[in-house]
Amino acid sequence: MKRIGFSIELTSLEAAELYKAKHRDVPVQISGEQGVLREIGLQRMSIYLLPPRTLFMQVEAHDQFDPLRDFTHALSVHPVIQAWDDCMHGDDNPLLKRIEGNLTDLNWWRLEQVYDWTLETAGQQK
Repeated sequence: MKRIGFSIELTSLEAAELYKAKHRDVPVQISGEQGVLREIGLQRMSIYLLPPRTLFMQVEAHDQFDPLRDFTHALSVHPVIQAWDDCMHGDDNPLLKRIEGNLTDLNWWRLEQVYDWTLETAGQQK
């Protein structure tokens, strides 16, 4: 199991409110028991807002999970998923924008992990 963090910006304060509203009712094709998040290997996803407009997302996934490959594949699974992504990242009034300096192939900038603590490893520290 691996954990990965990502960050992105909301385009405006209004976009932040709409983003939160949309995430109160994520389509079942995305987050349901048979949804695409499970299909691509995610076990958990959490998104946090750092006011006023920065989002942080953490995912837990199987060891073979590759963000670029698997998130790209997800877009082809069902039209609802592509429509959701178009709302978030599309050309017509998107809610999200890349963080300045993100030159990667992903819209969400994959973050470098600098520290990790778990209860299981706490007793092993010197």
